[in-house]
Amino acid sequence: MRIDKPIGFYLLMWPVVWAFLISSNGNPNIFYVIIFALGIIATRSAGCIINDYFDQDFDKKIERTKNRVLAKQKISNQEALILFSLLIIFCFILLLMLNLKILLLAIFSFFLLIIYPLTKRYFKIPQLILGMAFGSSIPMVFILEKGVIDANCILLYLLTILWAVTYDTYYAMADKVDDKKVGIKSSAIFFGKNDILYSLYLHYSVVFLFLIIGFFNLFTPIYYFFVILSLLNVLYQNLLVRSRKPYQCISAFENNNIFGLIITFGLIFNYL
Repeated sequence: MRIDKPIGFYLLMWPVVWAFLISSNGNPNIFYVIIFALGIIATRSAGCIINDYFDQDFDKKIERTKNRVLAKQKISNQEALILFSLLIIFCFILLLMLNLKILLLAIFSFFLLIIYPLTKRYFKIPQLILGMAFGSSIPMVFILEKGVIDANCILLYLLTILWAVTYDTYYAMADKVDDKKVGIKSSAIFFGKNDILYSLYLHYSVVFLFLIIGFFNLFTPIYYFFVILSLLNVLYQNLLVRSRKPYQCISAFENNNIFGLIITFGLIFNYL
């Protein structure tokens, strides 16, 4: 479940926080927020389990992942699938506490959760699927808070996908050599020598879309201050990965938690 490595929870959480703030004009339903917080923990945990289940043969051959519990056979496949099933049942119970209008979206999210590990075998940019999965809660939030999927929702979903491709490219750069050997596909491999440059352009696009959201909603100047501040974070990440050292690529990936926090502060101060 990788509870000891919470970065995945944070990266899944920030788009949901943005969606709640924007869809409710800064006044989200606290009950919905609590349910989604629990859902994020359960969903990300289930995602880690199913990812490690499908990737265990690959993980054995990659330096960074060779000590994962399924790769080391510290637990059985059956135990892993039982835990995965329990987490999915818990998510379903949470879903029953919400409006069933989001049922189809929840099924779509579950489908993405299952197929993402498999796309790394066949799809050249599996990070796109990851982004779609990480952003799948956004339309759910808008339906619950506003009853509709509007332009803000679409823009948030799009920028979340681009953001996920960006930070997971940094993550994939750390394993690029091993991934090529075992046959795993990733955006880092697909982008080739331009992986750093394309990631920077993608991150710029994310910032630009946040500016567009601000223009559409007539946000206050303090929001734009924080969005511009996030550009410094983008440039810092770009500097980290230029050496292509695996540990610095992982640091750049993890630093996106700060990016998400900066944008969140911008939205909070805007609504205050």
